[in-house]
Amino acid sequence: MSFSEIIGQEDAKNLLKNAIKTGNHSHAYIFSGEKGSGKMMLAEAFATMMQCENPGDDACRECHSCKQALSHNNPDIIYVRREEGKSNLGVDVVREQIVNDVGIKPYSNKYKIYIVEEAERMNPQAQNAILKTIEEPPEYAIIILLTANHNAFLQTILSRCVLIQMKSIDTESIKRFCRQSTK
Repeated sequence: MSFSEIIGQEDAKNLLKNAIKTGNHSHAYIFSGEKGSGKMMLAEAFATMMQCENPGDDACRECHSCKQALSHNNPDIIYVRREEGKSNLGVDVVREQIVNDVGIKPYSNKYKIYIVEEAERMNPQAQNAILKTIEEPPEYAIIILLTANHNAFLQTILSRCVLIQMKSIDTESIKRFCRQSTK
């Protein structure tokens, strides 16, 4: 995924691209928006560009790291999901996939990026488990919490993350994108 493939979300894309270019990115983000707003696409574009060996205005999509990211095989981009059949993202998953893993340096990239899907489903114990990592992360770690409801997070998590609110995409922008893609 690249930023150029994302319809709308210009403010969010510009903020993230500028953070990468200046080297002034955060260690923790919350991408908040309704289902279908493009949270995962934005997280994947950001992660791909962060790991890109030849970034410009976007990820190059040609280097080894980009190819791994685009095929979901980059060992330093970790997707954290709740266990199948469970309604919450439990403390065991958070400890195993983030807290116990974050101390291991990236395998082949500069950063280790954790993308946490449906992060609002973390129960309080899971939120408390991830809190220390968000407060004192290794310099190579970036955590992205994807959520439909950022108000479900503990205030201590909210205060330590950069909140990016996803905007609804107007129908005309979608139609224009579809017309351009078919040409």
